[in-house]
Amino acid sequence: MLQYKSIKKIHLTTVSVLYLLAGSAIAADPIGDIVEQTGIGEIIRQDNSLQPQVGGDIVLYDELKTGNGRMLVEFLDNEELALTEHTYAYIDEVYYDPDPSLSKMSLQMVMGTARFASGNGQLIKKSNIDISTPTAQIAIRGTDFTTTIDEIGRSLVVLLPDRWGNSSGEITVFNDGGEIILNQPYQATMVSSYDAPPTSPVTISNITVNMIDNMFIVNPPQEVKEAVEEAARDDLEQDKGILDIDFLEFNDLERDELEETEEDLEYSELDIDLLNVDLLVDVLDVIEELDKTVRGSQAVSGGTGLSSLQGAAIGLNKDSQYNVFIESDRIIFFRDVNGIIEISLNKDASVLLETFVQGYEGIITLGDGDDSEIIINQSN
Repeated sequence: MLQYKSIKKIHLTTVSVLYLLAGSAIAADPIGDIVEQTGIGEIIRQDNSLQPQVGGDIVLYDELKTGNGRMLVEFLDNEELALTEHTYAYIDEVYYDPDPSLSKMSLQMVMGTARFASGNGQLIKKSNIDISTPTAQIAIRGTDFTTTIDEIGRSLVVLLPDRWGNSSGEITVFNDGGEIILNQPYQATMVSSYDAPPTSPVTISNITVNMIDNMFIVNPPQEVKEAVEEAARDDLEQDKGILDIDFLEFNDLERDELEETEEDLEYSELDIDLLNVDLLVDVLDVIEELDKTVRGSQAVSGGTGLSSLQGAAIGLNKDSQYNVFIESDRIIFFRDVNGIIEISLNKDASVLLETFVQGYEGIITLGDGDDSEIIINQSN
């Protein structure tokens, strides 16, 4: 089975945060407690690892992690944060003021599946609650919803119904690529990167809250798959605008230089030969049908913003069996040996990709590699 392990480095803006309630201003005071805990979990507090226990306090900047277990946290204003298995969330800011319009709450959902319910408390104005994922921010209005996030930050957001089956409120999912609004029960959107717009809202049918877990990213509901495919088709149509360029404007010398520059980069997903793999790898285990949207094959020259790439080259890399190609403003790493690995990054990203698979262990660096680190372990 393909196994992923990821280390995500989150760079946060330093803010001055106080806990203020009934005249107290002590940042270490409890802001909530654990009301349910099963299986394996952990709280990271000031670089110390604590075992979560029912009734235990939660304070500002706590990192909440679960392994093969679950955790439910209730905050002082009755907001609830529920973590399923293999989930990681971070408490970034909680500020309670006697004036609810001045109170604030900010949580980061980093990985796995978490559920947030804003509750019926009166200490925080709901519009002052901000939830973020690696690829999107979520603004809420009295809402109950889930986020499911994979190791490279792709986020699936689902709005949940209230106890009568009606919409629990409204959320706005937004990033640098755009924004959408979810306001119907089980309405969902997928966000692939921070500069790619969320997919159009779709309503998932035949679903219950208990069915939402980490498999929703690995194998999304059909409605979500279709929304992702539609977004990919729209991107492909936009990429076709390159055909409008009048290449007669280039003289012979400029054209020859361009073709020579792009020769090494003119590689796309259509060029991938799934049979062209190292014979030392058991390719007979790879029989799953590839269900993917065909990507554009337009070559992109090095002058369009591609970060420096070390440890791999555009095309098929014999050592790692990664197929590396450019798609619009993305660089794609694709491998189909004993399980599919596909990583899509901005061309100007700064990422360290470390891979442990049968027959290969190595590091690929995009840019300086200092913004984030992705570790893929398929060796077991």
